Amino acid sequence: MVSTNKRAMKVVQEILENADALGCKVIKMDCGTTVIDMGLNCKGSWTAGLLFTRACIGDLGEVTLGSFKLNDQYSFASVNMFIDQPLIACLGSQIAGWKLGEGEFATIGTGPARGIAKVPSDWYFEMTDYSDHHDKAVLCLQDVKMPTEAVAREVADACHLKPEDVYILISPSTCVVASIQVSARMLEQTCHKMFEKHFDPAQIVMIRGSAPIAPIVKDEMKAMGRINDALIYGSEIEVWVDAEDKDIAKVIHQLAGKTSSPNYGELFEDVFEAAGRDFFYVDHDVHSVGKIQIHNVNTGRAYCAGEINYDALERSFLH
Repeated sequence: MVSTNKRAMKVVQEILENADALGCKVIKMDCGTTVIDMGLNCKGSWTAGLLFTRACIGDLGEVTLGSFKLNDQYSFASVNMFIDQPLIACLGSQIAGWKLGEGEFATIGTGPARGIAKVPSDWYFEMTDYSDHHDKAVLCLQDVKMPTEAVAREVADACHLKPEDVYILISPSTCVVASIQVSARMLEQTCHKMFEKHFDPAQIVMIRGSAPIAPIVKDEMKAMGRINDALIYGSEIEVWVDAEDKDIAKVIHQLAGKTSSPNYGELFEDVFEAAGRDFFYVDHDVHSVGKIQIHNVNTGRAYCAGEINYDALERSFLH
């Protein structure tokens, strides 16, 4: 079985060797854990965002930059993802499922270390039986504060490793690295919702997608809103599946925000505010993709749902 942590460590090594050029900072904690700051107290960079994303998916896919035309005046960068093993890359690694720390020090871990720890509360492993074994662990965080020694030791203990064998990558919502890596979650979001709508993601043959990279802003709430709007209203997904036509026809409209989200058209910042700034109270169907097409390798038939909502993106990105 492929090791996501082994593959991710090659990406981490590239970051460590080029930290200054990438706009990143390397911090060695007292316990021995290495933290790579990729935008919290440093600038980050386009390349750092790609490397963060590659580490997060266990380097099991192609991640590239592109462009997204919003209207006759404005265009933005985009991120393109091509993944052949989504059960491992997206669900066994990338998805945010590991609750770490407590109280004000609580955070959510993503990345390959999840596949080693497989903590009971990380219920996303109901979607895949993947597990990893490696002598080093790579964890990714999107947070506004540095991880504590207690969090680093919690990760090490759960992975049955020494703290010095743990590597933590971190970026806040207000930097280009986060803007890239969140937009790059369009495939993870698709696989997750397929599972929730009772379509087995194990039927996916391969998957690719693209989404605009939201312009960064120093306000954390506005930045968080924009990066989610990029996914909800700007993502475009193509999936090849080995399934029955009737099952595809039943699920596809449940995957696109236009035909499934009760808050479609509202900006995520407003939805989040109305939910008391608590993700728990945000309707799950809000986390949908913009446009999706599914191809059945059995019959050759294709299905499509949703749209790119340029109006919502204009309101989010330009105001």
